[in-house]
Amino acid sequence: MLLAVAGAWAQQRYIDEIFTNVNETKGVRFSTQVPESKPGGGWYESVTGLPINAKEHDTRKRDLFMDIFKPAGDNNTNRPVLIVCFGGGFVAGDRNLGDIRTMAIRMAKRGYVTAAIDYRLGMNVFDEGAALRAVYRGVQDGRSAIRYFRANAASLGVDPNQVFIAGHSAGAFIAVQTAYLDKDNERPADTRNSSYRWGSWIGSRTYNLVDQGCLDCAGDNKQVSGAANAIVSLAGAVGFLEHIEGSSDIPNVMFHSKNDNTVPYDSGQPFSSISWLVAGFDLPIAYGSSRIDSRANQVNAPRAFYSYDSRGHDVHVNGNNRSNLHSDILPRMSQYLYDTRLSPAGLSIAGASVVNMQQNNTQTYTIDAEHLAKVKWQMTGGKIIGQKGNQVTIRWNTPGEHRLSAIPYAANDAKGSMVSVPVLVMGESGSLQADLQMFPNPSAHTLKIKLNEEGIHQVKIAVYNERGQVVYQNGVNKQGAQFNINVLNLPLGKYYIKIQDGERVVHKTFLKY
Repeated sequence: MLLAVAGAWAQQRYIDEIFTNVNETKGVRFSTQVPESKPGGGWYESVTGLPINAKEHDTRKRDLFMDIFKPAGDNNTNRPVLIVCFGGGFVAGDRNLGDIRTMAIRMAKRGYVTAAIDYRLGMNVFDEGAALRAVYRGVQDGRSAIRYFRANAASLGVDPNQVFIAGHSAGAFIAVQTAYLDKDNERPADTRNSSYRWGSWIGSRTYNLVDQGCLDCAGDNKQVSGAANAIVSLAGAVGFLEHIEGSSDIPNVMFHSKNDNTVPYDSGQPFSSISWLVAGFDLPIAYGSSRIDSRANQVNAPRAFYSYDSRGHDVHVNGNNRSNLHSDILPRMSQYLYDTRLSPAGLSIAGASVVNMQQNNTQTYTIDAEHLAKVKWQMTGGKIIGQKGNQVTIRWNTPGEHRLSAIPYAANDAKGSMVSVPVLVMGESGSLQADLQMFPNPSAHTLKIKLNEEGIHQVKIAVYNERGQVVYQNGVNKQGAQFNINVLNLPLGKYYIKIQDGERVVHKTFLKY
């Protein structure tokens, strides 16, 4: 029973599945009357039954829907969001695919609010520019889903600053482009007013195509931004490596297998293994996870890349059942998002590192993050007498070397790493008496210590800097009438020294010139 309790305590929100059940809200409309290309017909569409010859010049209006999952029994109102996009080459699939639902449900059990979304389908594989327009539509739809959560953050109980998007295959194209195609001047020219030829070889003609609009110009809730805060890419690719710019890019965690025959692991046309079967096949070059990782490394863009050898295109699916995910996928996703976006990090504690009990043994310490929901403080040698927000007041009552530690928690209940500082509490804890001399004075070489008691021939000595850190510690034998310490290599400044004989201790202050 003790082991079971310890295991429960060890579980961490957003890392482990701490909720047993989720609540699902089906068919939530997030985008209204957006234009979708109509199927173009022809021999290939009749054989495949898929809109691979889409008419970019002839569209119909469509509403887009999502299914939302929330952890059952959760009272947190500041939760992160994960939006999941299905795969299918922009010609097949929907939000009900097993892998997408499984991912959304299991991340909701970790404490997220999640959504499996639909997006517009229709791809013209016979025209490179038309294919770019199909991907851009998907990016607009992904951003529309992000905007829905931002616009309704209060009612959905989510943090509008922690909205992530994930996807597989075409869904990963949406996620990756959401990360890196983030400026209007980066849009492919074919997404603006352009033209293309469509139709059979004999009856083809040129059609003018309308501008698809800005990144956030399709769908609802246009008053808020559709930019994601992090992404997850399962067998994804980017259209333009130069869009990966540097450390200000959003975090991206990628999963890709070297034997992927659908989306290139390195670079090339998608569906290259079957493209030779399709006359006139003309898709743009895509740059897969390996090339994204290399480019991100060059410009110091934040990312993590998990490479595999033999998982194929469905890098996350284990076996023939799409609802069965490989055991490493969700833990790696969760940990990356937690470390880069959710967990409080890079914090420090400010306050007195050296305390003289005879002068002022009550001190206030501050951890440098006002937005924290709570802080758990720990220490030895003192007692908490007050705590408010990111501050704590401590009355130190025991001389010696102590550590003050803090465990920060964000408003979303994400637990940060423990932050610690040493605190040296000086006070007379025995009758040991000593005189310190710097001779000659000023001197930068030898610190001479004389004890009032002649019978002491060896003492333990520790020297601390102003941050309470030990810079020297050793047993020192008496030389003649005094104990000598070489301080030649110490930087200039103020130091504290502890001299100990058994249980008796005395603290002194000295300056290094």
